[in-house]
Amino acid sequence: MAPAPSAEHSYTIIESNVANLTQNHNPSSNAAGMPAAVSERAPARVKLSAAYWKHSSCVPFSEDVLPSSLFLRHKNYLVIDIETQQLVQDVGGWDHIDKLGVSIACAYDNRTDKMLSFTEAQLPELFELCRDRLVVGYNIRGFDLPVLGAYGLDYRTLDVFDLMYDLEAITRRRFLKLETVAQGTLGIGKSADGLQAVEWWKQGKIDLIIQYCQQDVQVTRDIFEFGRRSGHVKLAMADGSNQEVGVQWN
Repeated sequence: MAPAPSAEHSYTIIESNVANLTQNHNPSSNAAGMPAAVSERAPARVKLSAAYWKHSSCVPFSEDVLPSSLFLRHKNYLVIDIETQQLVQDVGGWDHIDKLGVSIACAYDNRTDKMLSFTEAQLPELFELCRDRLVVGYNIRGFDLPVLGAYGLDYRTLDVFDLMYDLEAITRRRFLKLETVAQGTLGIGKSADGLQAVEWWKQGKIDLIIQYCQQDVQVTRDIFEFGRRSGHVKLAMADGSNQEVGVQWN
């Protein structure tokens, strides 16, 4: 048996070439021994959570397979995004993002179909929603959740689906920007950036921060829903083309 995944990885990816599984059983194989219907297909990908290594069966159960096991456990999801009071360089680098401070947090709750916003003082209300839903976002595992952790959110106990982390695992491309996925999939981009949001905080322009943060939540939600409906998203490439990426978000 392969070794269990290390603590820094939330799942293990197993790949199998569909053609190799079927070429000896399909009379319609092409000259290369590959069925015509799958000769151009990418390897099938199965993600196994740490739960798989806790039982003796060599066959994964439904709760072992990510991300589908998350969607089986939760009928409702919450898309979140935060803006901060300071920049990373203001607090001594990425090792200290827990000191950034939250200016505004926004969320889309699909149970109520409402867009919500929370000030720093209202964060406990957001945390209650997070505990009761699948938490969805873009790079929230690497940024938003650790920042919220400084306010008492035990995010390691939450069920979290991070679109960026999933796309990185599929494409093997690190740090895919939300802008890249939004432009390719939806044909729209971001209206501002985190630098501008920090300036707005200093100027007391809270309404502009809320507007910008809610737009990021809406874009993330729309990408997530597009992937769930279509089974793929698209990445905007430097040459102006769009690269289609298959996803399993339902």
